Amino acid sequence: MRTGRPPLVVRALVLIAAVLVATGCGAPAGAPPPASAPPAGLSATDLAFMDLVIPQNESTLAALELTAGRPGSALRPVAARLQDRYRAELAQVRELLARTGRQESDQHDGHDMPGMITAAELAAVGYAEGTAFDQQLTALLRTQLEEARTVARAELSSGTSTPVVELSARVDSTRAEFLTLLEDAS
Repeated sequence: MRTGRPPLVVRALVLIAAVLVATGCGAPAGAPPPASAPPAGLSATDLAFMDLVIPQNESTLAALELTAGRPGSALRPVAARLQDRYRAELAQVRELLARTGRQESDQHDGHDMPGMITAAELAAVGYAEGTAFDQQLTALLRTQLEEARTVARAELSSGTSTPVVELSARVDSTRAEFLTLLEDAS
């Protein structure tokens, strides 16, 4: 007997879809609808890459800064080297966005995604002492470096903007270098 209401399965799927849209990686509520084409010759892949580099680098910089208060940490020399490169990449991405007239996106702010070091993870590492600090930070950095390479490779295979593709090639190679540095420090 039909009651005029959609079956429970359909209602559940609609509810799940609504939750995913509300909490997913879409534009924030009240944001204007997206433009029909990416600005200044940037593909959707180029934009997605840059939108991920910013929060990945910012969260990693926050993690690396934890070593400053840890004089005995084996990761301090590695952190100093990584910080300069991450800051330079951030500056380059922001310059590329500015040249295309695109604003920085915060669509991934607060998301727990591979390659993003969360506030909770930062807090946990911050409370760790001695070798536990180095072990926990190494695990976070390894995950971030590996995921950054995955994102860079996606841009390398599908990106269209020469400067963005060049940046992704540098990200891929430096993350491989940083993984080696991290292993040597462990």
